[in-house]
Amino acid sequence: MIRVQDIVKRYDGTLALDRLSLEVPQGAVYGLLGPNGAGKSTLLHLIMGFILPTSGEIDRAGLATARIGFLPEDTFYPPRFAIGEYLITLGRLAGLGRKEAEQVVARLLAQFGLEGETSRKLGTCSRGMLQRTGLAQALLGDPSLVILDEPTLGLDPGGQRFIREQIRALHHAGKTVLLSSHQLEQVLRVCTHVAVLNRGRLVRSGPLDEMLAPRRQVTISTGALPPSMAPALTALCPSITITERQLALTGDAVVCKGKVLRMLLDAGVDVQHLSEQHATLEEIYLEATGG
Repeated sequence: MIRVQDIVKRYDGTLALDRLSLEVPQGAVYGLLGPNGAGKSTLLHLIMGFILPTSGEIDRAGLATARIGFLPEDTFYPPRFAIGEYLITLGRLAGLGRKEAEQVVARLLAQFGLEGETSRKLGTCSRGMLQRTGLAQALLGDPSLVILDEPTLGLDPGGQRFIREQIRALHHAGKTVLLSSHQLEQVLRVCTHVAVLNRGRLVRSGPLDEMLAPRRQVTISTGALPPSMAPALTALCPSITITERQLALTGDAVVCKGKVLRMLLDAGVDVQHLSEQHATLEEIYLEATGG
């Protein structure tokens, strides 16, 4: 687990992070959201150890920097280096022997669909190829924590899907992934947890499904209910709302949907229509940031 406690960060008098506390559970895919200048990249750089906080503490549970993979938002790729040569060089700098570096790079190139591009110069690569190369370098040391700053920025839909698939693969392998993004749809598709930052402060955080659940509603339209049905439904699901021909399940009560339907059908009630409404991550984000 990564624990950030009461972090304050100032740059020449400018407050970048203001008493921010956050816990990233092991194995989570944690998305950082927020407007430009909210402090997302600053937080990632603090966790990496690139900069020091003005005050507060960061506990990486003893995780050495060498066990953290990092893909920055803006990476310089030396244009005259070939992809394979570049990755092998970084592997050697990370402490791998020549043979081991070559083996690891060959595996990563195959994993990212670059096995036929080993000799391609970085200066001739597309944005998508560079991003795959960058993600490969982040995984050179088989890190247990992977930090990605805007990993799908500037990619076409195919490139975005590829990055999502790699993030899911990291999650399934038990890795912890911490990423920042402005693309809410990408976050919704891959993240287990979300934190929203605004003006250096943490304004919302938690498991994504729990953030969305309170705004979920199921509405069931029915024929006439038997007189005994309302008390039975209330006993089954205390927070259910019952009107003459409509039942509403909101928030935590949504988990009762299956049992409520079964009770209605067993009683011979005419179930005419069922609709579900979900909160969107965009709604939560805009409310949290005042947008």
